[in-house]
This record gives sequence, structure tokens and C-alpha cells, in this order.
Amino acid sequence: GRLSTLVDRLLALSRAEIGQVKLSRDVVDLRSLAEDAVAQLGVLAEEKRQTMTVEPGGSPFGLGDRVVLRQSLMNLIDNAIKYSPAGGQIRLRVWESPASAVLDVIDDGPGIAPDVRARIFDRFYRAGSSRTSERVAGAGLGLSIAKWAVEANGGQLSLESTSGGGSTFRIAVPRAHTARPVESRRTA
Repeated sequence: GRLSTLVDRLLALSRAEIGQVKLSRDVVDLRSLAEDAVAQLGVLAEEKRQTMTVEPGGSPFGLGDRVVLRQSLMNLIDNAIKYSPAGGQIRLRVWESPASAVLDVIDDGPGIAPDVRARIFDRFYRAGSSRTSERVAGAGLGLSIAKWAVEANGGQLSLESTSGGGSTFRIAVPRAHTARPVESRRTA
């Protein structure tokens, strides 16, 4: 299973690098995207007795390819589950600025040491021993793919500074100035 996942991720990166990935430019409801991801990955969090919630608040609409943004979000949540302790909490917060629709993935894991922050999105880089004492499976591709997915949609993926442990990964995509996602529009 891990080998298959590794091959799939390498193929996704290779296709992206040579421009074989065609992205749509749709209106995406980030709250709905967050709720769908939590529903799908909730069972993994439950196995570690973690709680995963989408915080109440805004429901921003961004521009991008929903499938590709979803993959980015799934990678971030998967990492949050891996690195958060048993009984921990993972929160998703959606909000907007004048120019961006934003989705934060916040965990209460050990955080990421300042000396590795600059490399955290590098392909095959794993900060495993500095984040947790447990051996965590993975090839070091999830964050690299997540970053590509967000940037390919004209957005930015960043690791925000946190104090007292934990990590906050922020997806910011161009804000759509409409309240209706393309997925819900009907054609006459």
C-alpha cells in the first residue's frame, strides 16, 4: 500500500512538472471542502482518539480546481493526524481577507523546529525525528504535493508561526467574488 501511494505521488509530481495536469478554475466553497475532508479522514483521527472539527465562522469562496485543492487539504490533514498525539485535536478554520479565501489546518502536535521550517516543503524531506519520538510512515512527498497543488491554483501554502507547539498550515487562494460555487449551479 505504501509503495503504491509513493508511486502515485511521484507520478502526480512528474505530471505537474511537465504541465500534463489541466486545472479548472471554478468557485470552490472552502467550508464545504473542509467538512468533506473531515468526514472522509475522521476515521483515521478516531483511531488515535483525536477530535477533528471545522470551526464555526465564515464560508469563503475561492477560485481553483476543487479536486486539486482537496488533495492538498487531505495531505495536510493526514500529516496533522500523523503528528498529533493520541487524544489530540485538529481544527480547520476557514476565513477570508479582501483578496484571499483561507483555510487553516491547526494541530496540537510537537510543532516544527525553526531550523527545519525552510525545508519542510522540499521533496523527500522528512522532519520526523524533530517532530515526534515515534516513527511516522511516509516518503516526504505530501507537503511538496500540497504546496504544488495550492500554487498551481494561484494560491500560497505556508507554515504559520505558532507558540507553544503545534503547527498551522495555511492555504490561501484567490477569493471569488460570488456566493455560488460552480458545483451547485444548474444549467437550463
